[in-house]
Amino acid sequence: MIKLLITVGNSKAIILPSELIKKYNLEEVSIEETKEGILLRPITSTSHFDKEMKKLRQHKEYLYKDMEKQANEPEIIDYYSQKDNDLSDIDLEIIE
Repeated sequence: MIKLLITVGNSKAIILPSELIKKYNLEEVSIEETKEGILLRPITSTSHFDKEMKKLRQHKEYLYKDMEKQANEPEIIDYYSQKDNDLSDIDLEIIE
């Protein structure tokens, strides 16, 4: 595929075909110089879920302290101290 450079302000640009943009899910690219020339690589964007998980991991110390504070509240202690409570409503996977 041969493309012409176009002038954009003081720079040059290439217009990529929409088929390539869709095929490689391009939103951002990294530009690398190689022995053969210039290489464009897609930067994979992370999902909303992954971004939120990253935020949670960064703040996990705060979250643990907050959970500990809540666990020491009298009504929480009372609830989990009941003899017939089998703790089945606790999601143990979040502890891992």
